[in-house]
Amino acid sequence: MTTISPTRVSMYDFLYQDTKPMVSLLADVAKLSLPQARLAMDASLQAIVSALLAYQQHNDGQAVSKKLFGRGAVKELRQYNSMNFSTINATLYHRHEAADAIFYDNARVIKASEDIAKQIDATTSQVQILLTSLCVIVLRELAILAEYSQLDNDEMDKWFALQPQFLSAARFAANEPTSIESNDANEDKSLTAPIEGVNTERTLLSIEQLASTPPAFNPYWHELTTFKPENQKPVQDMQLATGNYLKVIGRSSANAQQGKHNDLLVFSEMAAISLPHQRWLLQLAKISEIYLQRNRLRITSEPASAPKPPLVSLGLIGGNNDNTPTTTSEKPIEYDEPIPLWKNPVILIIIAVIGVLGGLAALKYQSQKSDGIKLATEEVIEQDLIKERQQQDVAIVMMDDDEDGAQKPKEATQ
Repeated sequence: MTTISPTRVSMYDFLYQDTKPMVSLLADVAKLSLPQARLAMDASLQAIVSALLAYQQHNDGQAVSKKLFGRGAVKELRQYNSMNFSTINATLYHRHEAADAIFYDNARVIKASEDIAKQIDATTSQVQILLTSLCVIVLRELAILAEYSQLDNDEMDKWFALQPQFLSAARFAANEPTSIESNDANEDKSLTAPIEGVNTERTLLSIEQLASTPPAFNPYWHELTTFKPENQKPVQDMQLATGNYLKVIGRSSANAQQGKHNDLLVFSEMAAISLPHQRWLLQLAKISEIYLQRNRLRITSEPASAPKPPLVSLGLIGGNNDNTPTTTSEKPIEYDEPIPLWKNPVILIIIAVIGVLGGLAALKYQSQKSDGIKLATEEVIEQDLIKERQQQDVAIVMMDDDEDGAQKPKEATQ
């Protein structure tokens, strides 16, 4: 059994990790220092994610797919497969259009820029350049993730509905003390036993994990974007849902202990986070992880060939098992019965067309055959007529010769 972090389906966590390589590039464009750019990016991502949730709340997943992810600016930017000055120039060209579409109003963009500028001691225009540029990047990255995961409109709505729990204060309050405590404990162990390499490795891993966690979300952005997070109760206990999920599809802990079906992908437990164990969501999480590992937004020249979309094995998410889960967190998939061949309209049309063409070909062949027989008969008759005429001509010539021969003896006798 393979576990994956629930944060892989979090837009905020995904964008925070994904845009890390762009700090220096955006700092150069907005003329900010690297610390200022990092802080401005964190606050800007929070504002953009909150604005996206408000947009989906006022509309639906179909509007997000068509009006935001399907914009011409996003399609143009998706032609690039790395971050460089060419990509950032295209981003700067479309930044105002994308920001106005996400925030509904330019006044909110200016207000958000002013608030962030006060936090980092910069001008509003500098922050506005960074904020609006990030709007285009965010739409591009989420559009690619949604397309690679093959999300339909209903799954898009469900994906957005899961996001408020990743932004809640309970999520960060539950993670922060544990991370700090474990970090302090590892530091104490490294001080008391610096010779042991295991403690040093654990300390490095803990620091890396702590650095990968985004900063706590500021609920002020919900007020600015008019987003109202719903108080959703957990769908099902994570441990219970995982047990039922494995039991129904025949991949229980007993099979895992025997070395069978130990490649199943499930969400790991996380405080204040509850996710349904559904195949589309697991596929989204795995594709998000693969996409982040590729580090697509690193600053480099354009690659010679575009990277291929990440693929997820169906066996990893239980997709090739005949027993479909029937738990409350996994609705059964209903498959349509195959249409019999004799009822398939396409096949019937093909048979009718072939029959009509065959009949026309036979008719044409018969007409050509009859025409050939007529022509042959006429030719034979004409040949006979020619022979008769030739015979008549020969007879006439012979009669003329006979008459000439009779006249010559008479002239001799005279």
